[in-house]
Amino acid sequence: MRYELRLHRVTFGILAVVLMAFVAFLFYIRPSLADERLEVIASLAIVIVAASAFVSMGMIEGIMVLYFGKQHKREVLCYLLLGLLSLVSGLYLAISDATSLQTVSLMAAPHALLFGVAELRLAQHLAHHPGYRRALFVCGLVEIALGFVLIGGAELTSEGTATLLGYVAILSILQLLPFLFYSRAAVPRQTSVDQFPR
Repeated sequence: MRYELRLHRVTFGILAVVLMAFVAFLFYIRPSLADERLEVIASLAIVIVAASAFVSMGMIEGIMVLYFGKQHKREVLCYLLLGLLSLVSGLYLAISDATSLQTVSLMAAPHALLFGVAELRLAQHLAHHPGYRRALFVCGLVEIALGFVLIGGAELTSEGTATLLGYVAILSILQLLPFLFYSRAAVPRQTSVDQFPR
């Protein structure tokens, strides 16, 4: 159990760092979207960074598959599907001629929806921890709503879509942080030293 928790933490930690880098870049370059001469270059730069983020996350999720043993079939399947989705999204953004910020918004929508569903499933397994369960349930619903909002982002201007992507990424980071700092020691059960993660 501790090994699985560490693997999930590593993945969520890397995802949080990638999202933070994306948000920092997005808000740094976003003012250029208001200038008609720079809008195309700024949009292209954001698409390239988004493609890189998707591809790197796909590779990380693929590597995580190798660390989970055969006894963890559900985790292996989930990370494999997420990895393939991330790789396909990133490669499509990288090689397609018709990509835009609106395309990035559409590509990010399934990730938000799947993350929300994963949070709802995880909440089902925390019946003995009502606080965590409630928080995960609310976050799952929020993330699913964000997925639908991202689909609607295809109708916005480039600047509006960039702002939407930034806010969705920030909300996803805020939802990942509790996973990073979750400790089995914080859940009162046993005070055995062996139960604390190292």
